[in-house]
Amino acid sequence: MRTKCNFLFAAVMSCLVGPTTTALAANPAPAQQVQIVAEKMCCQGCARKVTAQLYAARGVQSVSVDMPTHTLTVTLPQPSAVALGSLWDAAEKGDGGPTTMVIGDATFSFSRAESSANENDPSRAAAAPMTIAIDNLHCKGCAQKIAAQLYATKGVNKVSVDMQQGLLHVEAGPDSRLSPWALVDAVFKAGERPLSVTGKQGELSIAWATPAAPKTDDPNTQANLSQPNAQGIQR
Repeated sequence: MRTKCNFLFAAVMSCLVGPTTTALAANPAPAQQVQIVAEKMCCQGCARKVTAQLYAARGVQSVSVDMPTHTLTVTLPQPSAVALGSLWDAAEKGDGGPTTMVIGDATFSFSRAESSANENDPSRAAAAPMTIAIDNLHCKGCAQKIAAQLYATKGVNKVSVDMQQGLLHVEAGPDSRLSPWALVDAVFKAGERPLSVTGKQGELSIAWATPAAPKTDDPNTQANLSQPNAQGIQR
């Protein structure tokens, strides 16, 4: 009897799991291409070194190299901003000297701060306040939406907003390390477009090839613009 029950259980699970597993396998996440300009990649040996570091990054499916333009094309499924940060770090680790990274209509560049204080105590630099510039921060409702995603980011302790300048100021906890790429990821999750993240680590900039979509004016949210420019946003 026990053998028969086990057989029936296995048959039922096969019916439930089998089609789903097959469907997932038949519809994998669409791959996207990221182009990285690595100005220090000047020979085949350099290219192999950078490529090896990129393949070590999670999710990378393929890497191709165009030596004349110092460009690497990386294929991976639906990269988040955090994943893009990993690619940038990999290109740096491989001594490629990345200058820009392009995906879709967004061009990323990251200039690290050249400060001896940051090098001697990186935890202090990581915990320092960071400022995020938003493309067309339309209303306080938009700011609240971004802040909710920022607060969901590990290490974020406080978020304040300057509506007039379109800026959000982010403070980390005393023992926390914040990545500018993680903050950009939070803004993307809120459905908004970041322009830059600046702090003692340096500046992460995003240039957009297309203008931001216009937002509908809402009298209820426009009234919030009359509030003081710098406001704290609570959890």
